[in-house]
Amino acid sequence: MNEPQIEQSPAPDDDNEPLELEYRDYKSGQIIFEQGDIGTEAYFVDSGKVEIARGDGTAETVLAVVGKGELLGEMALVDAEERMATARAMGKTTLIVVPKRVFDRVLRKSNPIVVAMMKTLLRRLRHEGGATVKKTLG
Repeated sequence: MNEPQIEQSPAPDDDNEPLELEYRDYKSGQIIFEQGDIGTEAYFVDSGKVEIARGDGTAETVLAVVGKGELLGEMALVDAEERMATARAMGKTTLIVVPKRVFDRVLRKSNPIVVAMMKTLLRRLRHEGGATVKKTLG
């Protein structure tokens, strides 16, 4: 099994806290997170698939399907905005949970220019993604 590699070096606020990965199992159709939720975790898919969909209350559009080794839920951790889509398990799915504190630890160690670029791209993606979905659903 290929587990994601996560930096384990200490940051000032974690005092050599050991990193223990949590695995979470989901049944087919089970919601992982919902559009509009505040993000406190990101996830790597260990097995199975996850559907990412966005709706407007009357209709829903599938934006992506993510599978083994892929990351989801990271956008809300980067910019502290609400989740822009709902994630739903497609069949039996196991996810590796990445808590916000671990994600923040990795960001603190990253090059500030790269982090700024990532935040800019994410802001643009949120803007364009929202406009595209509104047009598709509208």
